Amino acid sequence: MKKERLFVALVVVALTIGLCAGLIGAAERYAYSASNPGGVWYTMCGGIVKLLSEKLPSNIKVDMIASGGSVLNTRRLASGEADLTMSYSTHLWECWNGEGILKGRSNDNPRIMFEIYKSDHYFVTLANSGIKTMKDLEGKRVVLGSPGSGSSDNSRFTLRTLGIKAIESELAFGEAAQALAEGKVDAMGMSGSPAAGIVELAATRDIYIIPFTDAELDKIVSAGPFFSKGVMKANTYEGQTEDVPVFMFTVYQVASKNVSADAVYEMMKVCFSPEGKEYLGAVHPNWKSMGNDPELVKALGIPYHPGAERFWKEQQQ
Repeated sequence: MKKERLFVALVVVALTIGLCAGLIGAAERYAYSASNPGGVWYTMCGGIVKLLSEKLPSNIKVDMIASGGSVLNTRRLASGEADLTMSYSTHLWECWNGEGILKGRSNDNPRIMFEIYKSDHYFVTLANSGIKTMKDLEGKRVVLGSPGSGSSDNSRFTLRTLGIKAIESELAFGEAAQALAEGKVDAMGMSGSPAAGIVELAATRDIYIIPFTDAELDKIVSAGPFFSKGVMKANTYEGQTEDVPVFMFTVYQVASKNVSADAVYEMMKVCFSPEGKEYLGAVHPNWKSMGNDPELVKALGIPYHPGAERFWKEQQQ
């Protein structure tokens, strides 16, 4: 009888240990929606996913999935296809309020983690194309951006707002830069700099960043929520020796409300650790400006993720 009781006790202990081990080892797996080769985000997203994969606790896994960019990223976050992503302030606002890219389908999945950087939008052509102003794009072959990208959305918005009728198309960022080099298109739109595809293009061909006039920027800023005037600093690209007037918007790191608070908190700690900031800054200079602006988040109207909120409160103590 004693042997039977001892056997039962050992079985119970073994099952308990096994259950606990299973719970401890159970992985939380999250999908990070990124971009495609040739764009700014492909490099940036690859960097943060690599960092998180190496530094997060072993029970939290992050996988990068290819994407077109901000539009598709935001739609994926809304639908539950993605758990983590980068997104424009404009697209997050449209998602939350059921406007623009999610017209009539407001969604409360997005939660703010942190601001990554202020991004620019601009158009690139070859220096010998004869195109010197935005008006010169009338009737020209213009790649708006990659399908599903924020670049494409911003380019389309810009041409509509300025009343410019171009022959529009969409190509992956690397393909667009190659098409421009080969003379198959006359110009391409891009959000974010420096972009890998354009850096490579500028290394072999003389490029020209088309400047916006002050009047054009006034139209764009007044028509688009969360847009502002800015400049692309000289020497962002090879051969670009002067500042170029552009318009700006904010890029956020966001998570779905369904991602656990503990997981997001751990991600925040990894990204903002001295080692994390140094690594990300080396991956792409845009990571160097990541931080928090509560007033901008308040204006956007989207809450912080609880895990991020905990992190930012601790930073104030």
